[in-house]
Amino acid sequence: MKVKLFVILCLLLSFSLSIPTSAQEKLSLQQAIEKALQQNFDLKIAEQESHKAATNNTWGNAGMLPNINGNGFYNFSTVNVKNLFSNGTVQERNGAISNNYGGGLSAGIRIFAAGRTYLIKKQLNQLQQYSEEQLKLQVQTIVAQVTQAYALLVLQRQKIMATDTALALAKLRMVLSQVQYESGLSAKVNYLQSRVDYNSRQSDSLQLIATTQEMFADINYLMGEDPYRTYLVEDSLPLNSHLQATQKELLSQHNLSISLAKRNWEVSKLNARATKAALLPTLDINTAYNFNRNESQAGFALFNQSLGFTSGATLSLPIFQGGNLRRVARIASLQAMQNEILVEKQQTEIARQYRKAWSAYEINKAAYWLEKQNIEFAKENLDIQKARFRVGIATNIETREAENSYVAALVRLYNAAYNFKVSETKVLELENGLVDELETNK
Repeated sequence: MKVKLFVILCLLLSFSLSIPTSAQEKLSLQQAIEKALQQNFDLKIAEQESHKAATNNTWGNAGMLPNINGNGFYNFSTVNVKNLFSNGTVQERNGAISNNYGGGLSAGIRIFAAGRTYLIKKQLNQLQQYSEEQLKLQVQTIVAQVTQAYALLVLQRQKIMATDTALALAKLRMVLSQVQYESGLSAKVNYLQSRVDYNSRQSDSLQLIATTQEMFADINYLMGEDPYRTYLVEDSLPLNSHLQATQKELLSQHNLSISLAKRNWEVSKLNARATKAALLPTLDINTAYNFNRNESQAGFALFNQSLGFTSGATLSLPIFQGGNLRRVARIASLQAMQNEILVEKQQTEIARQYRKAWSAYEINKAAYWLEKQNIEFAKENLDIQKARFRVGIATNIETREAENSYVAALVRLYNAAYNFKVSETKVLELENGLVDELETNK
């Protein structure tokens, strides 16, 4: 019965491991990023915000174009009228009809507002540029998130490969231990330990496969895909070991988060100037052409009609509004001062993040190359122990230790590659170079 269960488990494991290589769609990092840039929900929202800012950036929204309106009206009434005039005349009529209709055009423009409209237009320009940079930052963020999520999937696949390697080694040792036990060359305990190790490796492999499904849900969300889709990912990623540290001044110029903070500061300064301009007088010019006709069957005038142009100018000077205009201007000035502090804070924060990211990049690069060298030693040690075990020189414990050391070295190498890729991505993201790096690797 135990043998049957063991065979069934082996078949199930073989079937589950064969699915990714034969039935699943292949997905490269480049394809994952392209899908995310086309379908990511946060990126679509940022694009809409950019479109809204561009639509708002008009001369009319700044108040620099005239307002032109057309109007028309028609009134009809029927009334009973009785009029007694001072000369004794009496006018009385039932069902008197009255018609009143007309229309016209009116236009108005503000020709002086102490430069407030120009300041508002500059604000709209800055807001549009802000939304465009916000979109670029969102692109950088999405590329970084997809790269890290994909790198995690690659790491998971590499761990599965390492576990499969350990599984094959454990199976080989189990078979050899069984042969040695049945031929009387070793104790049964060696065979039993090999069998336990083999089953443990199978359990590890199944656990890794289950965790991989959860990771697919995360990257599918970033790509805007069905969360239940699975893919066959690459077994390794290119690593850039030739990055050069960016100077502090250049980082401040290239980093989008700092640029956004500066843009926000500029908008607040323009707003402070615009609110101060509201304390000064404004001059509006208005003109209109109107037509009006009134017909009545009762009353002193049976017919009345007027048409012609009217024009004028209005000068407005705010004298006292409860101190609200000065209060708003003061708040706007304080906000500009606060945003200036936020720029300095953002520059310091990005410098802090960059220093940590660069330090992690250098350390992870060194660790990766160290693990690449170490894997050669672990592989050579394993080959020697396998040969010694076949001829009965090495013990089961020694061979098992060599296998574990080799598999652990593989996992460390894969983890080092993943950490290297994540730190490389973080450095490029802070330098605003992820998209450029993507184009280079195409």
